This record gives sequence, C-alpha cells and structure tokens, in this order.
Amino acid sequence: MGLQEGLERVLHAYLAASQESFTKHEPANFIRGELRDIVARTVGEDERLVFKGSAGQGNWARGPWIGIFDKLVTGGAQSGYYPVYLFREDMTGIYLSLNQGMTEAKKIYKSDAKTALQSRSANFRAMLGKDIGDFRDFSIDLRPSEPNNDTAFYEAGNICAKFYPLGHLPNDTQLTTDLTNIVQLYKSLVQGETSSEVSNTAPEGDEPPQLAYEDATRFRMHKRIERNASLAKAAKKHHGYTCRVCKTNFEARYGEIGKEYIEAHHLQPLASIKGKKVAMNPATDFVVLCSNCHRMIHRSGCVDDIELFIKLHFLG
Repeated sequence: MGLQEGLERVLHAYLAASQESFTKHEPANFIRGELRDIVARTVGEDERLVFKGSAGQGNWARGPWIGIFDKLVTGGAQSGYYPVYLFREDMTGIYLSLNQGMTEAKKIYKSDAKTALQSRSANFRAMLGKDIGDFRDFSIDLRPSEPNNDTAFYEAGNICAKFYPLGHLPNDTQLTTDLTNIVQLYKSLVQGETSSEVSNTAPEGDEPPQLAYEDATRFRMHKRIERNASLAKAAKKHHGYTCRVCKTNFEARYGEIGKEYIEAHHLQPLASIKGKKVAMNPATDFVVLCSNCHRMIHRSGCVDDIELFIKLHFLG
C-alpha cells in the first residue's frame, strides 16, 4: 500500500468508524500502525526521527493525525514543533502541516494559548523565509465542530502547510516529494532555532571562550543532544553513574540524594554536527561525567577524546 491509498483509506472510513466503539477498532489501529509505518518508510531511515499516529486515547479524536518528531525537539505531539498530517474533522481533506504542540501551550498560556501559538508560528515563518517553498497555507481550516476542540488549536499552531482535498490527493510521487520537503524544512527550522538561541542569549558557563558564531551554533546543538532525556537515560544505564574522568560517584559521596546522578556527554565533534546525521548511540557515542568534568571538557579542545582530555587537563 502506498501513501496515497493509506491517506484515502482514512478519509473514507474514519467518520463511520468514529460512530462505533473505539476499542480495537480497525481504522484506529491502521492509523497507529500501518499508516504510520508507510509515512516512516517514505521519509527513510533517520535515527533522530520518531513516527507516531493517533486516532485518540480512549475515545475517537475529532481529527486524527500522523506526526514526525525530532528527538532533539520533542518526543510527541504535546510539545515543541513537528511535521504532521492533520485530517479535517469532516474528512473532506488533509493538511501536511508544520505545526506545534498545543498541550504545552495550554499549560503555559492558559486562555491565551491560541494567541501564543499564532505568535510563535509567525516567528517560525520569519525564520524560514523563502525556504517555505510550496507550503504556503499559513491559515488552515480543519473544520472544528467546537472552538475549543484540539483541531481548533492545531489551526492556531500551524506554521505552514499544504492542503490535499478528498478526491484530489496527489500521486505517491508528489506526496513523497512534499513529505521529503517538509522534513527538510523541519530540519532547517531546528538548525535555525539553534542559531537564534546563540545570537539572542548569553554564553553558557561551559562554552569555550571566543567561539565563532558557527561554532557556537554547533555547540548549542551538541548541548541539545546531551539534554535529550531518552538518550541521556540510555547512556547512563549503559555506562553507569561514575564519572569517567575523576571517578566521582555521587551516591558514594552524598548518599541517597546522589543516587543515579551523573551527566551524559556526547562525543561527536562539534565540527561534524551541521548538515550531517549525528551519531547518537548511547553505548558508543556518549560517556558519563560529573558536573565539573562535563563543563571542563566543553571548555577544552578535547570534546570527542576523553583520554586526551585526561592527559592534558586532569591533574588528579
């Protein structure tokens, strides 16, 4: 089954299915499983990307979706930003949208969540500039049946999109091109946001002095990798909780409050991060360091070489 057939299958079957029991219903399973996998195969292998589909949790969602999530930005639809297929509530069409997590916005901004989402969307569009290409739908209509439905918040969170009406979906070749392009747009936004963080914030305490702008951008991307919760957790599980450099174990030194406390350090050289797939294997691409050694290795020229760092800088 191709992407066109999979999307059309949802458009034709969802409304009728949503009038029946949600539990173990075939269209819901199809969205969460086979259609999600079709989207993943179309995009191609990328260890940073996670693919998820949703028809609701416990009850039918008014508007199902298939999302693509960069692990360094978000783990799901609740926060951050991501490309997503959004189905209209009345199933008259689908948007391929670069959108935002509304749950996070609702929690932070309360009754002003839609305004906040719209404002952030405009900022993201400004960052993307001409790179937006064919994704020129800045305002989308998901036909929400109520103003506070999730679909209404997805309308507010839309950064840019492209619409496919029922009965006129493009062929698989065009759908693949569009999907590939929006994933590239997503990656550009991640890189641009990191660069913006560098230009608009003061240097962090562990940044090497006198970093060039490009190096500072890569440094922040490096830090974003290290702060990824799932990667850090996996690295700690594999390597344990004793600093690779100074052998500090926080539990041994501080007791219960230090149990399983350590930081994960990514070994990928800063210069190799931009424009390439970043290695993120917790077993081979990370080590664990105490807070002090972690800051110091970032201030050294040995980010990717623990043994050299020990030889040149660790005085014991």
